[in-house]
Amino acid sequence: MSRTTRRDFIRTAAAGAAVGGGAGTLRAEDLGSAGAADGESANAAGVLKSDIVEYELLLPYQFERRVEQCPLVYIPVGALEWHGEHMALGNDSIKMHALCREAARRGGGVVFPPIFYGVPFMVGYGKKYQFKANVPVTEPFLEQLLDTTLHAMEEVGFKAAIVITGHTSGEQMRLMKRVGQNYQGKMKVYGSFDNEWGKDINYTSDHAAMWETSILSHLHPELVEMDRLPKDVTVKLEGVGGKDPRIHA
Repeated sequence: MSRTTRRDFIRTAAAGAAVGGGAGTLRAEDLGSAGAADGESANAAGVLKSDIVEYELLLPYQFERRVEQCPLVYIPVGALEWHGEHMALGNDSIKMHALCREAARRGGGVVFPPIFYGVPFMVGYGKKYQFKANVPVTEPFLEQLLDTTLHAMEEVGFKAAIVITGHTSGEQMRLMKRVGQNYQGKMKVYGSFDNEWGKDINYTSDHAAMWETSILSHLHPELVEMDRLPKDVTVKLEGVGGKDPRIHA
């Protein structure tokens, strides 16, 4: 995939997430009277750094200002799962965390630390590896974890949340929707998955193939090692589903 296409996907996904999705479930009025962060506010401690959007990295005054400006929290979800021999095990959570950061920088809000728990289906591990590093959890466990997290975010003061997964098993995508629809609180919650973004460039997602390899290569190039894959493109890849990343990424 060309660098331009990668950037197009990041731009499209971030812009969509920043406004709450193609379904229009989140609206400006859901955030109250607060507007998007302008990145230029300052106090005695110095200028607010608009590029810092991660919950865990914000100082108290920065956190207060970001929530006041745009009371929206992103909760990125993924998995720890085999993604071929060339990609980091935490790809699903890592890529979604990065996309949420970009969305928050563009449109305001705060990004919660990535959740690395995922539910099956998960791709089987390569035969030559001794330690099977996939970490599947049950649907009730993940659903309860997310619901508890959302209630905590409402107590903090957020008025809207986007819960979005980069692990796109059918089970996990349905769980995201269920979490959003079943939330019992005043905060507006939208459950989503990365397949909902990038339709303008025919993004379809895959597993460790053209799309995921290209996206992680753009976001975190240090986490992709293409030379781990057989150079002979006639050799079938383990743990890869979609267009061959050796040819198309």
